[in-house]
Amino acid sequence: MQFKTMHYKQIKELKAENFVSTGCIATGTKEGLLTSSPLGSCVVVIAYDICTKIGGLAHIMLPGKSPKGSDNKYADNAIANLIDELKNLGAREKNIEICLVGGANVLRRENDNIADQLIISIFEIIKKKKLKVTELSLGGYERRTAKLDLSSGVVSFTIGDSVENKLYQFTAEKIKGE
Repeated sequence: MQFKTMHYKQIKELKAENFVSTGCIATGTKEGLLTSSPLGSCVVVIAYDICTKIGGLAHIMLPGKSPKGSDNKYADNAIANLIDELKNLGAREKNIEICLVGGANVLRRENDNIADQLIISIFEIIKKKKLKVTELSLGGYERRTAKLDLSSGVVSFTIGDSVENKLYQFTAEKIKGE
């Protein structure tokens, strides 16, 4: 089992269940849980190589690219760093699939469009990188959490105070001829 988390330039080893805060990236291999802290307008990008069981989670707060270097609060930086870290652990970019969770207007402000801007930014980056989005739970007004089980490839989530529900299961059956 291998876990790394990146908060700006800081890297440290983690435990079996790992909580990923705003502006952080966590990656792991083969076993363990990666769990987001509560998501309001933030979006979690969950990436998983279905063949190697290498996965990660980026907790993103802002659209676009950081004006100050490699700040993982920003979509462009976080997604690039997440994919790079997965590749460093042995993932193959062509096998990486993506799930997205979050992007709610939890304050219910009529003119608050930061979540929408963030979602658009993330989709533009994913399209540019030619990554595949397999499932999502975005928008609305309730906070969410997201969890990736590295051993099974199961992505689960909560909305508000709901029980945890399965969103998606990454599976290698989709890759033929590898």
